[in-house]
Amino acid sequence: MPPWRTIRSLAMVLLLVWGGSQAVSWWQAQRFAEAVRAGSQRHALVVYTTDTCPYCARARTWLNANGATWRECNVEHDATCRRTYEAQGAPGVPMVQVGRLWDLGFNPAWVASAMATLDTESAQSPSGASSPRP
Repeated sequence: MPPWRTIRSLAMVLLLVWGGSQAVSWWQAQRFAEAVRAGSQRHALVVYTTDTCPYCARARTWLNANGATWRECNVEHDATCRRTYEAQGAPGVPMVQVGRLWDLGFNPAWVASAMATLDTESAQSPSGASSPRP
């Protein structure tokens, strides 16, 4: 086989692998977005931010673009937010709270996983109607 055909074949294989990885990344991002959008209807999603944090700006943009229901709590402007944030002992922002779960930084995969964890816990706990307590 001539060298140019080998190079062309290798380029085609690399292009297919790259395209496949891009497709998988897109699919995962869509899956996380849908999970966060749906989960934010059931669980409180709060993002603790500051005005100058670029990561906070990215989190705001992602959440708004993907239709999540969430609340921003700016630690520079709201004393209650600052106290709650400081109680976590976090070294920076954004701090994300999903129900009782906390994480430093904004990661859609973590948010989706935290919401799924809360869903699983609530499905396993008995409802008030079937509780053995009177």
